[in-house]
Amino acid sequence: MIDRIKQIISHYNMSVNSFAQKIGANQVTINQQMNGDRKISLDTILKIINSFDLISTDWLLTGKGDMLRKESSSSNSSDDLLVTNRNLSETVKSLSRTIENLTNK
Repeated sequence: MIDRIKQIISHYNMSVNSFAQKIGANQVTINQQMNGDRKISLDTILKIINSFDLISTDWLLTGKGDMLRKESSSSNSSDDLLVTNRNLSETVKSLSRTIENLTNK
């Protein structure tokens, strides 16, 4: 996912700092995530999705398809929302399991 986020930053000719500002995230946190020192958080993913309307959520989460959304009909939009919801739900479950495992150690 780091590579896909870097592609977004490059596509919009942004610095990591301006990217962090656009999505409303702490620059240090984003730098740590981009360097692999810290995992990409669900909060960061949601901020990216909410800040870049043209970026395909499915592409961001899975790497499948095109980076930029195509003009779509409302039925495709609802399909996209269902896929996004399912993907985010799976991500939340995975992160919850990770937190639980770390808490129990």
